[in-house]
Amino acid sequence: MTLTAPEPAAPTWDHRAAIAVYGTPAGQGAISFLGKGRGARHTNDKTLKPWRQAIVLATRDTTGCHGYTDFNGICLTCRTPKPDHGLYANIPTAVDITITVPKPKSAPKRRRTWPITRASSDIDHHARACLDALSLSGVIRDDSQITELAIRKVYPGEHPEALPTPGALIRLYTLAGAPE
Repeated sequence: MTLTAPEPAAPTWDHRAAIAVYGTPAGQGAISFLGKGRGARHTNDKTLKPWRQAIVLATRDTTGCHGYTDFNGICLTCRTPKPDHGLYANIPTAVDITITVPKPKSAPKRRRTWPITRASSDIDHHARACLDALSLSGVIRDDSQITELAIRKVYPGEHPEALPTPGALIRLYTLAGAPE
């Protein structure tokens, strides 16, 4: 007789927030080093910074969280130590992201097409920009606590989760039964 371990049950997730962010999505791409002693910056800083700021503001408006303001390792706003700061800090979190990118004028209007050109940026670059912005917003402590990630890149109106204009729809889930 052979004994086998029971199949582990799939984790169940509680939906916490649906964040709609409008603006032109920018992927967090390559870093350019400016020379000795001059630091580094993202090669697309002019589009990335406003996009990340839009995500931060939309997340704070939707969830009511705040960013970390440091005073000797304690947040001035909520008096929480940095390791425990974040609306869903230290809780396994799942994120579902739908990036809606602008459809090129040359793309067919009457049939569905896919954003697979270099102009729409790599999907993993979009994910990094969104997750880093969620960390900055104060909704999560760090993007390392994300245990499940689903991301898609679509044109407006060509997917059920697509926004009517360029932007992103970010859904947050926490592990069921985890303390808030």
